[in-house]
Amino acid sequence: MIVDYSKFERGINFCADVIIEDGGSDKTIEAQIQPDNNHEIPESGKETLEFFLVNYSKYKQFLLDHIFEYYQKQRKSWGTVEPNDPKFPEVKDKNKMYEMVSLNTVTVYDETYSDKRTIGLFYDCTWDEEEGMGIAIALGNTVSETKVVKIGNIGDVY
Repeated sequence: MIVDYSKFERGINFCADVIIEDGGSDKTIEAQIQPDNNHEIPESGKETLEFFLVNYSKYKQFLLDHIFEYYQKQRKSWGTVEPNDPKFPEVKDKNKMYEMVSLNTVTVYDETYSDKRTIGLFYDCTWDEEEGMGIAIALGNTVSETKVVKIGNIGDVY
């Protein structure tokens, strides 16, 4: 077990801080797990969280393309933005997105509602410091089986 579930506190979801390996160093993020019908942490939720944490570096690379595309669309929708604008810079190298977004929360949704392992990822981002960005993904058994369901400002996604 890589997560100490005794530290999870019950609110709307069960919540606790967990550690992920991010670019060669450990980072603390909040983990939330939606309770089951018995108001407990479901085993499937534990498995999904641990699977994601173990494979985070692979998912981070997979999600980079989606984050990059989303940012490009957003930047275009903002209208005229100077290429060197510090808040909304023109980004041609998708790896620059690693400097612009930072995962802060992962929420594991109860499988009984969607019949698949679904998680929400919530990011702080430089272009929307107030709301941030969210990505809903349906996890497969491998990264290649994972599907991005929705990406957008947190207020738009959830």
